[in-house]
Amino acid sequence: MKNFVRVTCLLLACLFCLLAVVACTGDKNKNRKNTDVNVKVDGNGVRWAEDEWGVWREYDNLPDDLNYDDTVSLLYWTGSNTVRPEFAQSEEVDDAILSSIYKRNQAVQNRLGVELNLIPEPGDAGDRDTFVARVQRAKDSGTHDFDLIGSYSPTAGMFLMAGLIQNMSAIENSYLEMSKPWWPVNLAHNMAINGNVYFLSGDCSTNAIWQMHSLTFNKDLLNEKYEQDAEEYFAENPHVKTPATGLEGGATATNMLYEKVYAGKWTIDELIYLASDTYVDARGDGLTVDDTYGLCTSGTASTALYGGCNLRQIEPTTDGSILKISDDWTSTRCVRLAAKLYTLFGTPSFTTSGFGTSTGQNVTFYNGTCFFSLHYLRQAEQVSNNDKVENYGVLPAPKYDLNQKNYYTVIGNEFSVYTIFIDFDKRDSEQETLSMLSAVLECWTSEAYRKTTPVIFELSLKLKSSPTQCEADMCEIIRASIEFDLGRVLRAQLSGSVNGSFSMDGQLTANAAMNGTPWVSQYSQHLTRIQTNLKDFVTKLKKTMVEVK
Repeated sequence: MKNFVRVTCLLLACLFCLLAVVACTGDKNKNRKNTDVNVKVDGNGVRWAEDEWGVWREYDNLPDDLNYDDTVSLLYWTGSNTVRPEFAQSEEVDDAILSSIYKRNQAVQNRLGVELNLIPEPGDAGDRDTFVARVQRAKDSGTHDFDLIGSYSPTAGMFLMAGLIQNMSAIENSYLEMSKPWWPVNLAHNMAINGNVYFLSGDCSTNAIWQMHSLTFNKDLLNEKYEQDAEEYFAENPHVKTPATGLEGGATATNMLYEKVYAGKWTIDELIYLASDTYVDARGDGLTVDDTYGLCTSGTASTALYGGCNLRQIEPTTDGSILKISDDWTSTRCVRLAAKLYTLFGTPSFTTSGFGTSTGQNVTFYNGTCFFSLHYLRQAEQVSNNDKVENYGVLPAPKYDLNQKNYYTVIGNEFSVYTIFIDFDKRDSEQETLSMLSAVLECWTSEAYRKTTPVIFELSLKLKSSPTQCEADMCEIIRASIEFDLGRVLRAQLSGSVNGSFSMDGQLTANAAMNGTPWVSQYSQHLTRIQTNLKDFVTKLKKTMVEVK
């Protein structure tokens, strides 16, 4: 009997130990895996996963067994109503974008075994000084208040000058894979300073996706005016990507435009041709909101035409000078672009007027009386809520000419850049902690590519009639063509003051085109000042780099 009791007690003890081990393992790996994600590997070893709508999109190479069992803190900027939600969301709600942010955050936490501690701080254009001061206080106190920072894009230059952010190129065993589609193709080069990368953006920032510049066009106006052009085009060119028949098929101007984009033949000359000679004075009383226009935009959005033509402003160098004013800015190509644009901008078919309304410079497009509108992608969502525009499509910014290989997408200033705080909390070792933070950034951006970005596209394409595959493809082309320019990120440093309104962006080229001013005369007014400010910036930056190192 005693032996039976001993054996029973021993078995019970073993059982309790086993249950304890399982329980501990369960706690440690609680919600650790994306068990609901279907991942497959193709013949080239590339991993793919289904997004929220069952579309296969590339998956990252983060090891499946990463489990940091740690808390990662991120300080993030908040701003005005123009800044869309991006960082924090504690639950699923009846809002597609907020729910996608929640799912992205959950995926990061589950896959890496981390808890995200997200800390808000006012940091838009009017709060850059206080946002940087908040980070500076954290560094000075040595309390390691946060590990990562998500800030308003022009704030990045201020961080850099103050020595507040980490050189991510120096991370050993980094998980950042800049060749992946969730990172803009030329990001590592275009954002490099002295060969180092200090800040990143891309699909990680919902605001970057919302603020991709694109052309929205009124299908009905285009199809009616350019019916003959479309028929002549398709008489010589067969349908390749667009349907030849059906409700959205046939020899329409809409399909002609999409075919040209697919073929790499959508150029600035095409836009000027289609938008010119379109003005109609509806009541014979001069320029009003009821008139018909070819292209409407704002001064700031016109930067998309400069960047879309693959023209740079500030470029990294390899000769020790770190940064230089791009040769593009004073090039013959830029002179010709300004002259080309004047043939449209100097006519009534072009408008930047808001006509006294709060709707902004695109009021004529919302009114259904404009062929093209050049603005952020988020505009499409606003158009979908307007009863006066029945059918619209989306296009990337046009190329300079047929010799230009790729399309290029400029981002509005109100996007986020992600950085690693110089005084992050070093856990076991500095490099091991940096490796973990690189994994968080890679996972955050990879998951956003499959969770938040598709939702933004869906919201932007809520057309009156169901969007075609062409509209979805256009959004992907626009996203894949994102380009960053340090002339915009460092605009405060180039203007000579934190709140300086001057920036080396394509708006100056557009201003020259609007006023009929030769580009040489336009840039000559600013060139000496920019050269001086850039030289001062680089001198201070070199000093900061030495001190931080």
